[in-house]
Amino acid sequence: MSQPAVRVNQLTKVIDEFILVDRISFSVEEGGVFGLLGANGSGKTTTFNMLAGLLEPSSGTVTLLGKSITEMRKSKRPEIGFVTQDNSFYETLTVKENLEFFAEMFGMPGPGRDVAIRGLLDQTTLADKADTMASRLSGGMKKRLNIACSIVHDPKIIFLDEPTVGLDPIVRKDIWVLIEALHSKGKTIIITSHYMDEIERLCHRVAVMYSTRLVASGTPAELKAKYKLRQMEDVFAEVAKQVSG
Repeated sequence: MSQPAVRVNQLTKVIDEFILVDRISFSVEEGGVFGLLGANGSGKTTTFNMLAGLLEPSSGTVTLLGKSITEMRKSKRPEIGFVTQDNSFYETLTVKENLEFFAEMFGMPGPGRDVAIRGLLDQTTLADKADTMASRLSGGMKKRLNIACSIVHDPKIIFLDEPTVGLDPIVRKDIWVLIEALHSKGKTIIITSHYMDEIERLCHRVAVMYSTRLVASGTPAELKAKYKLRQMEDVFAEVAKQVSG
């Protein structure tokens, strides 16, 4: 069995004596797709930001590929990619110019940069839009470009924050196919999402947070069997009911 790509041990975040995340622990196997679930105020977003190195924990540890998050951040070419919910590319640059900018920012060497960008344009089906201004792309194309800019440096771990929020059902499924393609290349993927059909299709394992703590974890099938329910939406509601009751 492969070693965990992500280890979280007693991770805690406290601000002004207010507990945002309370001593959570879990691991994500290398090459796995992991879903982090939780309603607003559960601590999910705070946890996600600590995993990605965007927020310092008050205590506890996060280890990514055997390195602390501090070591990972110091790397010139980090082995993590963070795909934000809001688009992080430049509207006034073309698709290709955006990818070239982010490739340089992530320290990709010149000789392999053009090859990597051409491959990513093909993978995200944006090759025919390479010279199109980003502002002129459709919503689905912008989402694909946002993902491409965040993974142009070929990271081993990819964080996806609500990757299909606000998209129509057809475009959502296109993004699912892209995420599945990334997984097929051996990437470890961590997703936050409010769409349970998305979680059930994409994720091998999930962790459910409620009121700052991790309260349930397992595969979608395991959780449905445990609570004797057929839909992940119902499982999510039942977990919250049992914990709060």
